[in-house]
Amino acid sequence: MLSPFPHGSSVISLRLSDALIDRLDQYLDWMEVHQHQKLSRNHVLRLALTEWLEAEEAKGAMTHPDVLRERFHNAYKSLRKRKGRVAIHRLRHLLHWPTDRFDAVLEHLRAESEVVLHRGDASRLSDEERRLSYEVNGQLYLTLAWQD
Repeated sequence: MLSPFPHGSSVISLRLSDALIDRLDQYLDWMEVHQHQKLSRNHVLRLALTEWLEAEEAKGAMTHPDVLRERFHNAYKSLRKRKGRVAIHRLRHLLHWPTDRFDAVLEHLRAESEVVLHRGDASRLSDEERRLSYEVNGQLYLTLAWQD
């Protein structure tokens, strides 16, 4: 039988208190009755761990520059089309980082010549998309390309 998980996954074992398992089971029962979703303990634990890690990252945990660069690059690759350019506002939306963190990582990548910023026709963007682009030294940059 084929596994529904990619090769880059592992099985772990952990001990949970009976009280925590009871709470989890109550939640699963509630989801089945009220939301008509039959979820497994493992599925819910994976979701909870993912959300917790994302919340910790958003609060500033795990901000080692290499980790941030890798997450930024992975987001870029997931959005990249043929030309290799990605809209900056889409990167911001996908990463969902605080503005200061996003701008600092982008500025570091630009300073290290890992990315090239491109201006464009901002009139085709919504106000929100324009706001989520990148402005520095009076220039509004709409897209970026990774220097591979």
